[in-house]
Amino acid sequence: MLLAKRTTRAGRWSLVLFAGVMILGVSLPGASWGGETKVAKLGLIAPVGHPVQQASERLAKLVAERTQNRLQIQVYPGGTLGGEIDLRDGLSLGTVQMAGIGYPILNGIVKEMEVLNLYYLWRDRSHMMKVINGPIGAEFNQQLRAKNVEVLTANWQQGTRQTLTKRPARNPKEFNGIKIRVTAGVPVYIDLWQAMGAITVPLPFPELYSALQQGVVDAVELPLDWMYNGKFYKLGKHIDLTSHFVYTNCVLVNTGFLQSLPADVQKILRDTTIEVGEWQTELVLGQEKDLRQKMESEGITFLETDVEAFRAAVQPVYKKWESKWGKEFYDRIVNTR
Repeated sequence: MLLAKRTTRAGRWSLVLFAGVMILGVSLPGASWGGETKVAKLGLIAPVGHPVQQASERLAKLVAERTQNRLQIQVYPGGTLGGEIDLRDGLSLGTVQMAGIGYPILNGIVKEMEVLNLYYLWRDRSHMMKVINGPIGAEFNQQLRAKNVEVLTANWQQGTRQTLTKRPARNPKEFNGIKIRVTAGVPVYIDLWQAMGAITVPLPFPELYSALQQGVVDAVELPLDWMYNGKFYKLGKHIDLTSHFVYTNCVLVNTGFLQSLPADVQKILRDTTIEVGEWQTELVLGQEKDLRQKMESEGITFLETDVEAFRAAVQPVYKKWESKWGKEFYDRIVNTR
């Protein structure tokens, strides 16, 4: 009888202790505090080791910690869930929860965003970010939201795009006969590279390495970190400093999925993607000099190019595509200060 009383008393103390833990908000090991755990697959085309992949893993870790595992992000790098077009369209359809892709690739949803794909558009990076983070970017994001795509942030800046070739291409004339891969699903890239003298071959990113290896293309245009981390530089001889394109990546989420999350989790997710984006941008821009030295040490030759000749060559493409976005809209971008 005494044993029974002790057991009952112990049981009561256990209940009191458990209640105290719950009141204090202490999370027990393995518990999902505050409701069910939501899981989001985050698709990337960036390979393992690339700053975008590193930052995505950082994002997943911080979000899990800050939401007490109410939201878990699973990162799928290297095009595992498809190329940029697949990820973009999957977000709109709801078959993909999250993606980290180039902001200009959203032109397939909002046609006016095609203007962001023009080469030599920006005065500098500050100009680009003022447009994207200002009223023009807000207009784009509102239209994307109507198509079930939510931009959490667009501050994951990427390196300046240069050109990897097997023979020197320092001006439009030297690009004659060179087959260069362009992003599939962005027709303006075809016109831009043809104006710059090359033969264009549209391909999804996951097919690019084998295409360069097998001679389907002779050249690729990518930032230095993409060339290095993707091992593309091992298949070329020269990096021609065309400096033709500056852009930023964005972190996207399907609107319905975002709205299914509690309000505080939504805020944590949005704030953390912005925070990690700043970290990722510092990482990307800070390593460009080191990457050049690493590739030079392995036999890659960096060549200065006639940038003004390339800039002049693409001006007719601006005119040809003007009806897509309108001169007034283009002027708003150019005049953003």
